[in-house]
Amino acid sequence: MITIIGGGIIGTAIAYYLGQAGVKDVVLYEKEKLLGTGATQYCSGGVRYQFTTPINVKFSLEAFPELEKFDIGLHRYGYLILDMESDSMPRVKMQNDLGVKSEYLNPADLKARFPYIYIEGVKSASFHKLDGIAEPAKLLELYEKGARASGVKIRYGTEVVELVRDVEKVVGIRTKEGIIMSDIVILAAGPQSKELGKTIGLDIPIVKRRKYVVAITGFDFDFPVTMEVPTGWYIKKEGTDALVGMSGKDEKIDYQLQEESVDETIMASLRRFPQTENSSIKKVISTMSDETPDKHAIIDDHVPGLIIATGFSGHGFMHSPAVGKVVADIIQKKKPKLDISELKLHRKHIKEPIAI
Repeated sequence: MITIIGGGIIGTAIAYYLGQAGVKDVVLYEKEKLLGTGATQYCSGGVRYQFTTPINVKFSLEAFPELEKFDIGLHRYGYLILDMESDSMPRVKMQNDLGVKSEYLNPADLKARFPYIYIEGVKSASFHKLDGIAEPAKLLELYEKGARASGVKIRYGTEVVELVRDVEKVVGIRTKEGIIMSDIVILAAGPQSKELGKTIGLDIPIVKRRKYVVAITGFDFDFPVTMEVPTGWYIKKEGTDALVGMSGKDEKIDYQLQEESVDETIMASLRRFPQTENSSIKKVISTMSDETPDKHAIIDDHVPGLIIATGFSGHGFMHSPAVGKVVADIIQKKKPKLDISELKLHRKHIKEPIAI
């Protein structure tokens, strides 16, 4: 039996692709009564090829053709990344070398292409027209239905409290009802992965990072998702409204309001998108992600009987098809198409300057 812990976008994607591959006797455990109630429900829906490290670009290249097969409301507004401290050219060149046709923009180019953006302090920028936004809830539903149709069993409202390990390997899980033996356990529990790892002495370096996103009215024109590096500020279109947010802080107490984060987000938005001065705040949305120190996922099978797939740092939705395929290959003892050696649990941290 194969056990998946976690019914977010990653765990459900793994269940879906295992089912698609014809793998039998797969059971997914989700502690809540519905899937996607953890970090997945807070996902803003951004999908992009533009990253600062090749491994994440490669994951996007693998994932996008799959995302395009699904009816998930994909809109290619593009992504515009503003560099406040460094030059965008090395990132653009790396992406171009991998086949992503992102563009380099100097401040004059930026002002000419996007006159509604206040460009003071921007050293350079990059843009890719095929980036955009989609709807995580729709993809999660498709994964869930597809997994169940292929024979995957989903145990809703069943919390896994412990990994079970003998001397040499992980052999199962413990729920509140008792021990369930398993040939392979897949740990895809997002922020809860850290606590479950501790039950077998594993230190999984994940922090819960809470962010506050502000919905503002009055954006009846199309514009690309726009991000600042390194502040992490961003704005994205949401119907005729917009969502603005920034990088959050480590959360020590669940759902602790960080009012200063909201204020910082509003001030950053007024500075970079001056027209937001004429907008009104519709609501403040609390979001959360499971982040690693280098903002790259952990995909690792070095502990016998256990596969770790967690810590996606806000990129899980867009990369979920690639992750599902990689883990399905590992389960079937096939060589994954993507080289995941950089994503091991024990690694030298990759520097990832993009904050979201």
